Amino acid sequence: MKESNSKKGSNFKESIQNNLQKEIIVVGDVELGAGNLTDDFIADKAFSEFINSLTKRKHPITLVCNGDTFDFLKCPFKDSQDQLTYPRHITSEISINKLHLIAKAHERVFTAWKKFVKKKKNELYFIIGNHDHDIFFKEVQEEIKRLLENKKQVHFPGLRYNQHEVYIEHGHQYDFLNRINFRNIFLDYNQKKILNFPWASFGLMSSFMDLKEEHPFMERIVPRQLMLSLHGMVLRKVNLLSLGYFLKSLLYHPFRYYSDPTYNLPTKLFGEFYNRLKSRHWDVDEMIDIFRKKKKHRKDRIFVLGHVHEVSIIRKRKKVILRPGTWRDEYLLNSKNRTLTPIEKYYVQIKVEQDEELSYDVLSYPTKRSVFLFDDVRKHEYAYMHLAAQEEGYRPVYY
Repeated sequence: MKESNSKKGSNFKESIQNNLQKEIIVVGDVELGAGNLTDDFIADKAFSEFINSLTKRKHPITLVCNGDTFDFLKCPFKDSQDQLTYPRHITSEISINKLHLIAKAHERVFTAWKKFVKKKKNELYFIIGNHDHDIFFKEVQEEIKRLLENKKQVHFPGLRYNQHEVYIEHGHQYDFLNRINFRNIFLDYNQKKILNFPWASFGLMSSFMDLKEEHPFMERIVPRQLMLSLHGMVLRKVNLLSLGYFLKSLLYHPFRYYSDPTYNLPTKLFGEFYNRLKSRHWDVDEMIDIFRKKKKHRKDRIFVLGHVHEVSIIRKRKKVILRPGTWRDEYLLNSKNRTLTPIEKYYVQIKVEQDEELSYDVLSYPTKRSVFLFDDVRKHEYAYMHLAAQEEGYRPVYY
């Protein structure tokens, strides 16, 4: 196994070796939403151009979308009166309704995927993350295949992809508040099959979507703890909503909704919640050490993880862990000058040669974006949402 010479790619000119069997391309945390204020993906132009560039390559390409490709979690449901709501009990019908909103808002991406799988040499995989739990529904999988007009080359492998000694997983199973109860993916409620989300996901849908619509830009800023320390009003709202939801989950919901299985509290929640409230930690866990312990006996050579929106290459002996970051709209906050620098888009490239020799790269896709000032964005969030979308060449659907 070898690492390619470059860490960052400035263009998409191919370097094809004679014995190249195929390329495995991995993108993570795309988070396509409904084009409304809770949708943090605006890179339709760049992402579709990237997919189209893969389609033009002559050798086989396996494109792995490593979880949270669709942001079903923050995507609204459109009812018969065209009202957008965020229901707690998610059936396959509700998930398909959300999928149609996502496909409409990001038609350019779906068109690029459709062209990609028209080439018989190409394969498209959708791994499940904590934001697109809805893909567990077979009906949703079939609808995605229908939208992409392809049943043979669009795959849903569940939580992981594992071929050619390459292991790819989203990573939320190593984050306490976001991991899925894989033994009980679905719940029975009112004679309907609904999704069994993690406790934190139920709370997000039930209590935090109004805050997300009120302050849509703030969640795009990292480090989140630094952003909250500089925006006292949002910090207070997050803490009050979190504490309120926790107390209701403990003292109110078990009695008011005793027959509703979505209000069951997970074990070990109390200590976890207290530690996060105390440290103002409302972001995902760093899970590399947990992952290493659980997967230390695996014989794979290359591991790719998502969930944590960071770009990294971590080598240990003959193995490597790669993380390609996120394609959603995010900004790095500088604590000294309070600037917001747009975070670059990355992907993982793995070349599989005929003799099963592997090489890898973590490459960037170049985009041109402006640096914003945090204090300006804080005062005029909606204006900067529009400006960011305009710079990416995206026209939002609902705002």
